[in-house]
Parts: sequence; C-alpha cells; structure tokens
Amino acid sequence: MNRIKIAALASLFFFTTSALHSWQADDFLSIVERTEPNPQSDTRFATLKEKIKESLQNSWCSEEKIDLLMDLTFIIRPRVCVEIGAFTGSSVLPVAAALQYLDQGKIYAIDAWANEEAIRNLSPEDPNRSWWSTVDMSAVRNSFDQLLQGWNLLNVCTPIAKSSAQALPLIPEIDFLHLDGDFSEEGSLYDAKHYLAKVKPGGYVLLSNVYHTANKKLPKFKTFSYLLEICEYISDADRDNTVLFRKL
Repeated sequence: MNRIKIAALASLFFFTTSALHSWQADDFLSIVERTEPNPQSDTRFATLKEKIKESLQNSWCSEEKIDLLMDLTFIIRPRVCVEIGAFTGSSVLPVAAALQYLDQGKIYAIDAWANEEAIRNLSPEDPNRSWWSTVDMSAVRNSFDQLLQGWNLLNVCTPIAKSSAQALPLIPEIDFLHLDGDFSEEGSLYDAKHYLAKVKPGGYVLLSNVYHTANKKLPKFKTFSYLLEICEYISDADRDNTVLFRKL
C-alpha cells in the first residue's frame, strides 16, 4: 500500500470513528467471535476495576482506557505483556492487577527513566522538550515503584530501566504490546517496527497518544499508519486517541 493510500485510509479512520467507536467488552467479544470469558459477568473483577479507577482518578489513564486494558487482559489471558513508556505506572497498573487476578502472565514495564533518553529524538523546536528535560525522573521512578508495591504487584511486573532499544533483546514473544513511549516520530516508529516483530500472530497492539501534537504535527501518525497497514483495526478509546490493533 503506497503512502497516499495509507494517508487516505488513516484520514477516513479519524473521520468515521470519532463519534462512533468506544471500548465495550461485548463489542470486542463479538469482533473476535467469542462469548467467553466475559469480564462483565465477573462481579469480583468488576469490583477490582472500580478500585483501580479510584486509585488512578488523577492520573493520565482514563476510566475508558482502564476498562480497555483490564477487559482485554481478562479476555485474551496473555502470558507476556509489554508496555513501552511505563513512567509512573498508571497504565501498567490495570494490566498487572488483571494478571494477578487471573493468576497468570507477566508484564514487562520498559522505561529508561532518564531525561537524556526522553529527549533523544525530540527536535530543539519541540515544545515538549523543555518539560521532558527537567522532569524529576528519580521521583517518577519512585512513584512507579510505590504504586506497584502498594498493590503488591511485583510478582507479575518486571520493570526494565533501559531504553526500548536496549530492552529489546530481553523480551520474549509478546501477546499484548502497549506502545506508550517515545513522543517523536522517529522513536515511535522504531518501537512499533521492532517490537511488532516480537508480537505473536493474533497478538494485540495498543497505540496511545495518537492525537498528541507538537508544532501542529502528529508525531505518532506514521506509527498509526504503519500499524493500520499491516494489522487489523479492532477498537479504540479516548476519542480515538488510543487505538487497538491485532497482528495478522
């Protein structure tokens, strides 16, 4: 598929889904032609989700995204989950909590927690570069550790304090990949291409911050287009800002 067709398809996606799609577990089960396991029929799991939402109510992880992360984990029962861009752990927590509830699987939380790595691919003109240059990464890592320890989830979560490139050889075959890291066009596309190769056929890929802008551009647009070309679109959340794909 050439670039013009990809751009046209991506534009059509944004136009047609902005008011139509949101995450619903029943819809996902219908798409994958399954009826079980249904997270909505498990009251204990529903209670856990509400506790996670309460814990993360002031975080960057919306309630709809929490539903997506936890419901997806409950339904597909992944053995290996990977998140690139763990930061404070707000989107690691829902997956880790669901894995612990299921008593199976592990999530690898990748983040260098280093300012120099955060700005490596950001241009000097990028309006976000100043913030990423000065944010206290030690405090961020401490928040991550406290969150996971507070929920007693260290048995299902393995933090990897490295860049995504350095962490790549440490990662086994992936069932669920969450791309929530590099905010540059180059870095985002690198993560998608290299980590998608480790996702097993039929595995799932979640791309976050699709609408993130820098200098009136969408740095994750090429990553979105790349995934849209070679994966199957499944669902989205947060008004299309978070998009779920399945690897063909």
